[in-house]
Amino acid sequence: MAQTTFGWEPISRDQGDALVEGIARQNLLLSQMVSASAQATPVATLREIHEIVAAGEAAHVFAIGDQIMLNYNNGTDNFVLPWDIVHFETVTLEDGETIPGMVIQSHYAMEACQFDGNEAFYVVAGAAMPAGKYYFTMGNNWGNHVVSGKSYWFELTTAVPVGGMLVLGQANSTTSGLPDNAPSKWRVLVYESQTTTTIRERLTLTEGTDGTFLGTLSSSTKYDAGDLNNMHRSGYGYGRWSHSGIRQRLNSAQAAGAWWNPQNTYDRPPDQLETLRGFMAGFDEEFLNIIKPVRVRTALNTISDSEIGAYEDTFDTFFLASLEQEYAIPQAAGVEGDYWEYWKRRLGATSPQGWYADYLNPNHIRYAYENHASAQGCRLRSANRGHAGHAWNVTSTGNVNISTATYATRCAPACVIC
Repeated sequence: MAQTTFGWEPISRDQGDALVEGIARQNLLLSQMVSASAQATPVATLREIHEIVAAGEAAHVFAIGDQIMLNYNNGTDNFVLPWDIVHFETVTLEDGETIPGMVIQSHYAMEACQFDGNEAFYVVAGAAMPAGKYYFTMGNNWGNHVVSGKSYWFELTTAVPVGGMLVLGQANSTTSGLPDNAPSKWRVLVYESQTTTTIRERLTLTEGTDGTFLGTLSSSTKYDAGDLNNMHRSGYGYGRWSHSGIRQRLNSAQAAGAWWNPQNTYDRPPDQLETLRGFMAGFDEEFLNIIKPVRVRTALNTISDSEIGAYEDTFDTFFLASLEQEYAIPQAAGVEGDYWEYWKRRLGATSPQGWYADYLNPNHIRYAYENHASAQGCRLRSANRGHAGHAWNVTSTGNVNISTATYATRCAPACVIC
């Protein structure tokens, strides 16, 4: 039987260690509360939040669904916007170190940007491309208007220099929409270089095999493996997060026109490059100092990227949620991150949300950050694994759907305080 002294029962060594740890935790939290209450500046508030997270105590202080108010400037106007605490996890930094992290996500939908610009179908290499007639052949059927075996020619009126690009577009658009538009609407857009947005020529296409053969445009073309780009990527951009224009915009503080660089041979800038500045330019340094690039894993499509692998890692300060993280049925379970408890609760669901219109959930709708009555579609980072030019999104009516990479939609970025 244990002995007592002065009415107290002696404690074991393990109990003593636990008590010391508990007192240390209590002192830490009390110090944060006192400090926060004594200083009204956002700097102090954000610093204290960071210290709690770094100490591994975030889950003891904050609750899923709590919000952190952040200053944001879109280049013209100032806003104070809520960011939701959506998840607690251990994150991996670029040097391999693992540390405690608290994931926060924008409550509202931020500016619209193409996931990826419409990629070129042909790049001039080796020597300049002389003026004259050229043609290419369709390697497979796609939708209502792309027919396997059909060929189309066009005529360049001026030579295209090395590095010049040929892009499939329309008379009034930089996106071709190959399967959705009749060939009479297709155009070849000629650019002098990969970075210029100035169209040198906009050429009509005619069915036939006049001129020099360029190659076969096919949806089965693997990454950088053919004379021409993959058909999906030429028609709707590239649904690969690591190469996406929206990823570059979210992780840059550069001015409009300066935040994009080509990520592959056929890459083209998003249409919003000249009008949007880098997303990080909108935040105070005090906030940017408490977030870091962390490892983000994303599954690759199986059409053009299967030989690269099943997934790839990036290190991002800001990133978009995956299907799985927003509690939707994933195409690659267990790859793109854990379910975020916030979305399970917000959706009021006991199982992950299904896809398409049969699974509308109004709790999945987001609203514009500058107009809280305006429902918006919101991009996810997950690629449609069965298509090279699609990525997933949540529509303005609250269902999970696929969307072409060239479609400009809003997004609700996430980041990690760590």
